[in-house]
Amino acid sequence: MIRSEEGSAAVLVVVLLPFLITIVAGVVQLGALRVIAARVSSAADLATLAAVDDQDDGALTSTGALRLSPDAAAVARQYFALNLAQIAGLLDVAPEVAAAGADVAAFPIAPAYDAALSRTYAQPTVRLLASVPVRAPALAMIGLPAVSVIDVRAVSSPR
Repeated sequence: MIRSEEGSAAVLVVVLLPFLITIVAGVVQLGALRVIAARVSSAADLATLAAVDDQDDGALTSTGALRLSPDAAAVARQYFALNLAQIAGLLDVAPEVAAAGADVAAFPIAPAYDAALSRTYAQPTVRLLASVPVRAPALAMIGLPAVSVIDVRAVSSPR
């Protein structure tokens, strides 16, 4: 009597296929999280750059010195929300909520000490620290949380 192994291969594929699909989905989701983290980091960088670029025109005209606008922190928060709006579908909160929860500080006079980062800035500076929750539904398939938090920090000063 000759035994056929064709049936056992099919059973093995059926048993291992869900495991393989879960692993592939988890790896794809982790890759997507890396891309989302880069986009959130870029949003923070662009927000601080926009706030630093918004100079106090009166001080620049009268003294020739670069000075941050009095509303630099508000400008950074506004641009952070606008930049996050591009990836709003991937966030677990509205872009405005994420921007409102960000720790934005403007240091218009240098040198200035930033207690949050334990740094001293030699030029006027805008700093943004944020924790942005993003959805990662494929991670829930492997028992990890479906929402991941991306922490970003951006610091910019005029040059």
